[in-house]
Amino acid sequence: MKLSFLRRHRLIAFTLVEMLVVMAIIALLSTLLIPAGQTMILKARGLKCAANLRSIGIAVSQAAADNNNEYPEIDQAAAPVYPPNSGATNLVGALAAYGITTDTIKCPVDLGSSPSSFAQYGSSYQWNPLFDDDTTTTPILYLNANVKIPMNNTRVRLCTDFLPIHKGKMNALYGDGHVSAR
Repeated sequence: MKLSFLRRHRLIAFTLVEMLVVMAIIALLSTLLIPAGQTMILKARGLKCAANLRSIGIAVSQAAADNNNEYPEIDQAAAPVYPPNSGATNLVGALAAYGITTDTIKCPVDLGSSPSSFAQYGSSYQWNPLFDDDTTTTPILYLNANVKIPMNNTRVRLCTDFLPIHKGKMNALYGDGHVSAR
């Protein structure tokens, strides 16, 4: 009776070789899955950046609608465009009433880079004014003499990352509100 109990007990237990094989398989799978997980994390951070730019686009559209279809005067320390007493302010100052906060102007990929644009300029995104002080939502391209061409604002970049930090590309917000990598 005692012998049959020991045989049954040996059949249930794992041997050292079996345990080592299982651990080797787990180690192999983890080395294969860790790079895939890191890629997914980078992609998620890029999507968060695009969502931030999209939120800025919605806020800018609302601000323009409240201001006779003219974009707000947004200036940045990186490249001031407006005169010092013009009333131009940064992205958060100009768009706070439309839901833009300090968290909205932080790109998660930028925060992981060194040095980060957010640390240098107070924003991960660069506001790019339109052509030669034409701040309307329907810009006109002036060529020579009396030639005026209305621009399609799907081609006008309003706001971009400072640097190409998304796999060598920058996310860009366009005048019609769409965001794409360029």
